[in-house]
Amino acid sequence: MKYLIVLLAFSLLSQKTIVSQESISVEDAIAIAMKHNYDIQLATNANLQAKNNKSIYNSGFLPSATAAADGRFSSSNATITNQAGVETEIPGVETKGYGGSVGLNYLLFNGGARKYQYDKLKNLYSLSSLQKKTQIENTLIEVYTSFYNVARNQEQLKTVTEAFQISKERLERVTAQQKYGQKTTLDILNARVDANKDSINLINVHVLVENNMRNLNFLLGREINTPFLAEADVTLNEELAYLELLDLLRKKNNELQQWEINQSISRQELKINQAGWLPSVSTNVSYGFNYNDNGPAGFLAEQQTTGVTAGINLNWNVFDGGATKVRVQNAKIAMKTQELNQQKVQLNLENQLAKFWAEYTTQKAIIRNEEINVEISNQNFLKSKELFNLGRITSIDFRQAQLNLINTKLNLLNAKYNAKIAELQLKKFAGLLTNN
Repeated sequence: MKYLIVLLAFSLLSQKTIVSQESISVEDAIAIAMKHNYDIQLATNANLQAKNNKSIYNSGFLPSATAAADGRFSSSNATITNQAGVETEIPGVETKGYGGSVGLNYLLFNGGARKYQYDKLKNLYSLSSLQKKTQIENTLIEVYTSFYNVARNQEQLKTVTEAFQISKERLERVTAQQKYGQKTTLDILNARVDANKDSINLINVHVLVENNMRNLNFLLGREINTPFLAEADVTLNEELAYLELLDLLRKKNNELQQWEINQSISRQELKINQAGWLPSVSTNVSYGFNYNDNGPAGFLAEQQTTGVTAGINLNWNVFDGGATKVRVQNAKIAMKTQELNQQKVQLNLENQLAKFWAEYTTQKAIIRNEEINVEISNQNFLKSKELFNLGRITSIDFRQAQLNLINTKLNLLNAKYNAKIAELQLKKFAGLLTNN
C-alpha cells in the first residue's frame, strides 16, 4: 500500500510539473525550428554556396587581367677586348634594370563548354534551393510528428493517471470491505495487481513524454531538457481528395522537381563533353615597359622599351586517344540512368501517397467508431462502478469495464494523432506542407 501511495505522489507531481510548464502550440514549434534547427541552417549554408558558385565571377565569361613588375641589379668585374686586341679590365661593373607589364586574357570560344558549364551552375543553384526546401519539409514533418507525439503522450498520461486513481480507490474500498467480511483476500490481491499494472503504465507513459520532449527540443535546436506543455487541438482537413493530391504530387513534389533538374544537368554534361571535339580560341593583349642600364661594359649604355603586344591563339586537340568519345558515351548513359531513376522515384512517391491516403482514411473511420465506443464504454464503466460499490458484480467485471474505457480512450487518441500525421505526410508529398 505504501508503494502505491508513493507512485500516486509521483504521478501527481508529474501532472503538477506539466501544468506549470510553458505552453507552446504547434505553430510556435514550427517557428522555432525554422530559425534554430541545425539541418535547416546547414541546408541554407549549402544553398548560399551554390548561389555564389553561379555568380558571373565563377562563369569564365569575364577576362582575366594580370600585372607584373621586376627589378634587376648586378655588380661584377669585366674584361673587354677591342678589335685591335687591346684588353681592358673594368672592376665593379654595375648593371641595373626594371620593367613592368599589364595584360588582358580572354577565352573567345571553347566549343560552347563555358556556356553549358555556366548553365549547369545555375541549375545546381536551383537544385540546391529545392534541396533546401525538401530539408525544410522533412524537418517540419519531424517537428509535427514529435510535437503530436508529445501531445498524445500527455493526453495518455491523463488517462492512465485517472485509471491509477480508480484502481487505488478500488484497492482502498476492498481493503475496507474485507474488515467487514464483504471481500476476501483474493479480492485484495486482484485489486493490488491491477493497481500495480496501472502504476507501471503510468511510469512508462511518463518516460515516453520525457523522451519525446527531448526529441522535439533537439529538432528545435534548443536545450534538450527544456520542459513544455504541448497545446494540440487536432483538427483534420476534410477537403483532401486523393486524385487532386496525386495531380499535385506530379506537378509540385520537390523530389520530382529535383530529378527534372538532374536531367537537365545531365544534358549539359553531355554538351560539355562534346565540346572537347571542337577547337578553343583565346586572345591576349598586354602593355609593357622595360629599362636596362648596362653599365660601362655594355655595347649600349642604356636601353628602354615600351609597347603593346597582342595575339590570338587557336588550340584544337584533334585526337586525344578517344578520351572525349568515352566521356560522351558515359554522359549519354548517365542521361538514361537519370531518366530511369526519375521514373522509379515517381512510382515510389505515388505508392507512398497511396499508403498514407489509406492510413488517413482508415484512421478517420476509426475515429468515428471509437468516439461511439468511448461514449458506450464510459456509460458501461459508470454503471459497473455503481454495481461494484453495491457488491452486485465482481472485481473482475469491474476491472474489465475499466480496461474497456481506458483502451477505447487510448484508441481514440491514437486514431486522432495518427490521422493528423498521415494528413501532414499527404501534404508533404503534394508539395503543400510549407503552405500549411
